[in-house]
Amino acid sequence: LILEKQTFPRFHIGESLLPYGNDVLHELGIWEDLKSMSFMRKLGAEFVLGNSAGSHRFWFGKNLPQQYAQTFQVERAKFDKLLLEKACSLGAHHLENATVEDVLFRDDSVEVTYLHQNERHQAKARYCVDASGRTSVVGRSLQLKKSDLGMPKKIAVFSHFHHVHRNDGEAVGHITIVRIPNGWFWLIPLDAEKTSVGLVQMLADFKAQNLTPEESFNRTVQTHAELLFRMRNAKKIAPFYTEADYTFRHNRAAGPRWLLAGDAAGFIDPIFSSGVMVALRSGRQAAHTVLAAAARNRPLSWWECRRYTRKFKQMTNVFYFMIRMFYDRHAFEVFMNPSPLLRLPAAVTNLVAGNTDFSWSLFWRVRI
Repeated sequence: LILEKQTFPRFHIGESLLPYGNDVLHELGIWEDLKSMSFMRKLGAEFVLGNSAGSHRFWFGKNLPQQYAQTFQVERAKFDKLLLEKACSLGAHHLENATVEDVLFRDDSVEVTYLHQNERHQAKARYCVDASGRTSVVGRSLQLKKSDLGMPKKIAVFSHFHHVHRNDGEAVGHITIVRIPNGWFWLIPLDAEKTSVGLVQMLADFKAQNLTPEESFNRTVQTHAELLFRMRNAKKIAPFYTEADYTFRHNRAAGPRWLLAGDAAGFIDPIFSSGVMVALRSGRQAAHTVLAAAARNRPLSWWECRRYTRKFKQMTNVFYFMIRMFYDRHAFEVFMNPSPLLRLPAAVTNLVAGNTDFSWSLFWRVRI
């Protein structure tokens, strides 16, 4: 039973997939569907300074195995609807506009009370997977402890546009990250015309401006040469959305009858597009964990809960490390100019592509 609070298709952020999430897309059986849709092929990523003084492009195919040479930029309304339809085709029962009101855990089951079509219902199951995003229904219900990981509070302002300047040639599908003082912009080409553009800045800096989110977005564009060039003909085709103070991670991500997947377990930062891949891979891990327990009709063991939590933290720790590096000026200079010595560009490309399972040869290069 899938209880969905909203109606699909619906707008959602997190539109740039990472190559190391490809395995999950193949396992789900939707890779060919993605290829047949209008999604933009993503062959790499580029990082540019706001004053246009420097840039660096990463190509997945130059440093990664062939199966990770490309992925996709996706409009989440279409991508998530594809995932939902796939789940239903495999036997899931799906209810939209269903609001969860209460979750009660027992030794042998979980009971969920939800509101649907103005009527209150109860569902009983052996396990509950919380994929409710940063709302984290189960996390709040159980009052699970969480941490902001010492990250400063930020705010993201974003929308969709037509006529944003695109890269030439094979780089047309690259995500572009434009770094500015105390923040950054993303530009994600979603299809032949539509581009997702967002500004991430420190919450304290935003408040000090005394501007609306849209005013802050527009002023930032006008004051940075790279952004002004790329957005000079842009036409907004959707309202502005905001997300603020979003960094957190629960100390526990699983219990005897429940698991937290994706943003419900934690979210670090939109830089490096980690959110969707963490959601895909933690969702797969949650499914395998539940299936192993269900095969023996038992709750999740202490070890299974610990292992699932540890795997989630391992994935997010890699991105946490990258994010701290990105916001550090000295580290970012190295990131923009990786030395060919010791094959450091290959290590950086693995990070940009979302590889969180390091071999020893990759691990020491990343540490350097």
